[in-house]
Amino acid sequence: MPKQNSAILLNRYIWLVDTIYSAGSISREEVDRRWCRSLLSEGEMCIPPRTFHRYKEAIQELFQINIEFNKTRGYYIENVTDIQRDDMRKWLISTFAVNNLINEGLSLRKHIGFENMPSGQRFLTTILEAIRDRTVLLVTHKGFNRPEATTFRLKPYGLKVFKQRWYVLAESEYPELLVYSLDRFEKVERLEEHYEIPNGFDIGEYYANTYGVTGTRDKSELIHIRVNATQVNYFRTLPLHPSQKEIETTTEFSVFSYFLVPTYEFRQEILSHGSDAEVLSPAPLRALLKEEIEKMKKIYEK
Repeated sequence: MPKQNSAILLNRYIWLVDTIYSAGSISREEVDRRWCRSLLSEGEMCIPPRTFHRYKEAIQELFQINIEFNKTRGYYIENVTDIQRDDMRKWLISTFAVNNLINEGLSLRKHIGFENMPSGQRFLTTILEAIRDRTVLLVTHKGFNRPEATTFRLKPYGLKVFKQRWYVLAESEYPELLVYSLDRFEKVERLEEHYEIPNGFDIGEYYANTYGVTGTRDKSELIHIRVNATQVNYFRTLPLHPSQKEIETTTEFSVFSYFLVPTYEFRQEILSHGSDAEVLSPAPLRALLKEEIEKMKKIYEK
């Protein structure tokens, strides 16, 4: 088998994971049948046993995904629940799988619409390397409300995607962690200086009680939202937050509960549903949204 570069190997790993994950369980023969139909096979009729074993080991090392086998089921992913709970791994698998499929047939590009991601993604590799190596970044940042760009040192803790934008959570000249949108960076370079991230830091846990990218130390609140029946399935199939629970269901509406901090992004999300979503409690949040709606009403009455 010819030597492949890292990009080709990564695509092959993702193809194998996606094939087994999508099937639930699959025989070795069926893997080879599907492999033959893939352009990634480069004409190979099957994945040689030793190569298959190497792929399994690499997948376990890179993604902590365990591919197991038994005579009844064939090959299956042993820790599938870990994948289902891990947004990053799910995103990685789905993104690479779609990319592989598109590359197999360029004509498919006309049948798939993608959301545009601003140009900030060009700094992703540099920032990820800085997080891995704990090296300080020197960034030039141009905020939307600032007349000129500013340059400062940044100690990145993690990256997050929200509403088609990449954000980096980092220390800068301020004592608290702040979030910066990558599309507002004009230049990013790594310095020789090193820094430390607290042991056990997890960006998922950092944002566990919020919606969006606004980090806060405020306490979570119990929030109840009534959603019209015509929109209920949108909330059911794409929960706004892991704490979402459907606590009341009728033919006309459902009530969902959340336990989080009602950040600016969460309030904007609720408002985006118009009259189909109504905050029932707590009263201060309901009053805040009412005030915003009245401001909007005055604008449209002019």
